[in-house]
Amino acid sequence: MNKKGFTTVELILTMSIVIVIMTTITSVTYTYRDRSKYEEIVTNVQNYKNSVTKIIYDDILDIGTTGNGKVTKIEEKVKNSSYDLIADSKTYNLMIINNSNEVGINYAGIKYIVPGSSSSLVKFDGVEMKPSDGSDSTLYTLDIYFSHKNLDNQIRIHLVVSE
Repeated sequence: MNKKGFTTVELILTMSIVIVIMTTITSVTYTYRDRSKYEEIVTNVQNYKNSVTKIIYDDILDIGTTGNGKVTKIEEKVKNSSYDLIADSKTYNLMIINNSNEVGINYAGIKYIVPGSSSSLVKFDGVEMKPSDGSDSTLYTLDIYFSHKNLDNQIRIHLVVSE
C-alpha cells in the first residue's frame, strides 16, 4: 500500500482549480484591455478636437497682429460642407471631409482626419452656424458634429467667432 503518485480524482480536482483560475484571469485581462481601447479612442478623439480648435483659433488670433483680430465675415459656400472665415484680407477655408475612407476637416488646405475614420467608425453628423445668443448678433457659433461608433456621445468642435 505504499504507492506513490496522484489519484485520478486528485488530478481532476487540480485541473479544475487551474481552469477556474485561468478563466478568471483571462476575463479580467479582457475587461482591462477593452477599457484601455476605449480610453485610447477617447483620448485620440479629444486630442483631435482640441488640436483642430487650437489651430483655427491660432489663425484667428494671428490675424489680430495685422488687423483687429476678429473674423469680419463668415460665408457658407456649400450647405453643411464649406465655410470661409474672412478677416481683413485673409480668407481661411474650412471644409468638411465626409467620404467612405475618411471623415474630418480640411482647414486652410490641410486635412485633419478624425482618428479611426478610415475604418468606418466615424460619421459626420452636421454643422450648425447661428448667433450664439439666438438673436441677430455679431457673435456666431460654428458647431461641427461627428460621432464615433465606439463612443456614447457626439464629438463637437465648437468655434465662437465674431463677425
